[in-house]
Amino acid sequence: MATKERPRWLMRFIWKSHKLVWNASGGRLGTKVLGMPVLELITTGHKSGEPRSILISYVETPAGPAIAGTNAGKDTDPAWVRNLRADPAARVRQGGTTRDVTASFLDGDEHGAAWQQFVDAADDYAGYAGMLTRPIPIVRLHDA
Repeated sequence: MATKERPRWLMRFIWKSHKLVWNASGGRLGTKVLGMPVLELITTGHKSGEPRSILISYVETPAGPAIAGTNAGKDTDPAWVRNLRADPAARVRQGGTTRDVTASFLDGDEHGAAWQQFVDAADDYAGYAGMLTRPIPIVRLHDA
């Protein structure tokens, strides 16, 4: 099903339900959603300075997981992108294990290759690109 056909409220419900399962299991259950692997990204709020957590789909690249700032088709960058632009230090929880990471924003050929991985992994990503007028940031998470 294309992103345009999946209402935003439904996506929010799926992600909120998923987060309940994730948190209850310590990140060991719910490691995939809609067929894609998921990690928990913990950033520092760019205004508040407080920890901010989000579950997000990713693709694995040779240099580490990459995440895309589609914001479910909304034409503004998600808060986690603004947070990482202000402070690229973050934490990631995958499979019950937490580690420190550093974020780097991809551009050029690296961005294009990572974006193609997202499109190949799920049709929704091609739909997002067609809905947005802003560039979609892609961030690679390197071990700190």
